[in-house]
Amino acid sequence: MENVQRLDCPVCGGKGTFIITSHQIDIPYFGPVLETTMICEKCNFRRSDVFPLEVREPKKYMLKIKSERDLNKRVVRSSSAYMQIPELGVEIKPGPLAEGFVSNVEGVLNRVDNILQTLIRWAETEEQKKKAEELRERIKKLKEGKDEATLILIDPLGHSAIIGDGVEEEILSEEEVEKLKEGIVIMDLDKEKK
Repeated sequence: MENVQRLDCPVCGGKGTFIITSHQIDIPYFGPVLETTMICEKCNFRRSDVFPLEVREPKKYMLKIKSERDLNKRVVRSSSAYMQIPELGVEIKPGPLAEGFVSNVEGVLNRVDNILQTLIRWAETEEQKKKAEELRERIKKLKEGKDEATLILIDPLGHSAIIGDGVEEEILSEEEVEKLKEGIVIMDLDKEKK
């Protein structure tokens, strides 16, 4: 069932121009979520998010991207999740404007590539541009199955997942959850399994 509300825009102050649309969907392997989109008809402000409706255990997911097949693995990221691709130096932290999304690994790589394109336009030095171009080239090779990297998704609220064969999944310890609350991202993710 879809719910639609009309409000005054908190961004531009437009009267009755801010539309909030929300509906509940069930995502396989993940559970029920509330998908919400906010759009202002006056200033074109837009924000979308996905809110999980169940409480889950805090988890960490790791996927070694080795081939083009891995690009199709489903990625569900809530606004509370951290994402990392250590080989590329990519670290995406949650924040007040973080958005949840449902995509696949290729979609995540495309998002990173779009950010790199913006960084290239804003770069102040040739060295910054060169570094961003090198990262874009690595992403291209990943998408062609000619390079490898690790996608890591860490969610202290347990509302995120990487779904598919070859995904490692583990429950975060209380200590790891506390480190995340303190803003310390868990980087020692390759610890040996006993």
